[in-house]
Amino acid sequence: MCVQQREEGAEGCKGATIDVARHEGNPGAMSTHDEIAPPDAPLSRDELVALVARAHGDSAYGESARAGRTLAAQCKLPKLVAENLGAGFGQWTFFPEAAEIVDFAFAYVPPASEEDVWAMARAWADDDAASRPTLMTLVGREILQHELRRIEVPQLRELFDEIRPARIRELRTALGLAVAVGAAAKAERKRAAPAIAPSPAAASPDAVAAGADAPPSPGAVAAPAKRAPAAATPGVPARMPKPEFKRPPKAPPPAAAKRFAHPKFGEGVLEAQDGVGPDAKLTLKFESGTKTLLARYVSEVP
Repeated sequence: MCVQQREEGAEGCKGATIDVARHEGNPGAMSTHDEIAPPDAPLSRDELVALVARAHGDSAYGESARAGRTLAAQCKLPKLVAENLGAGFGQWTFFPEAAEIVDFAFAYVPPASEEDVWAMARAWADDDAASRPTLMTLVGREILQHELRRIEVPQLRELFDEIRPARIRELRTALGLAVAVGAAAKAERKRAAPAIAPSPAAASPDAVAAGADAPPSPGAVAAPAKRAPAAATPGVPARMPKPEFKRPPKAPPPAAAKRFAHPKFGEGVLEAQDGVGPDAKLTLKFESGTKTLLARYVSEVP
């Protein structure tokens, strides 16, 4: 039912109609003809791209955090990864465009099996080894660490828990995951490098005497010959002389403080003086306190 409410003298409220039946269950709600969208309504792709772009610019922290929460609510990425991507938080090696971030987040599908996790790990390793500027290079490791909490893959868990770079390269190679070419080549050269023979200076005299006529062993690197000392130039010292240290002279002891006598205040110690002659202002410390007097009214105590 509808109740017509007319208030005489209230021109703006004449003819106002309230649907009582509609609001009986919620007396505090008032209906309007204009429907207001809820604040948490999903944004379109273009709106979300604009929001993320503003967050990555000079936006305040609150607006950036709001962009991160909005992106996390509208995609299936791990919550923390999505919030950091949307807000622009984290230590990034490059900065992707806002549209790339939104499209990556919308296209992400969480892995459903161990095979899906392996496929994601291989995609991340390929991009990471080639240093491609992709979102998978940027956040693939964090995504895999999150997904491995849902789907247990012990081999990958060991890889992503490891923090030592050399051991990480070994595990990636053993698991068939791509490794950066430079890092792999450097490790291979290190393994193939020949052992360096100890220098004669480090060997014992007996060993040096015994091996003086012996031929060098295969793969051994000969120690470089010692350089002959340069001939001394007349008038130029062979080495810099040791600097001579001289102690600074001791400061003279401070002069004894001057004392002045006043007929009323007695003897006092001079603390400060302003001017010279009988009109100079003397700041004297007496037993009764500090006073400032003209020089003509006191006499210096010898």
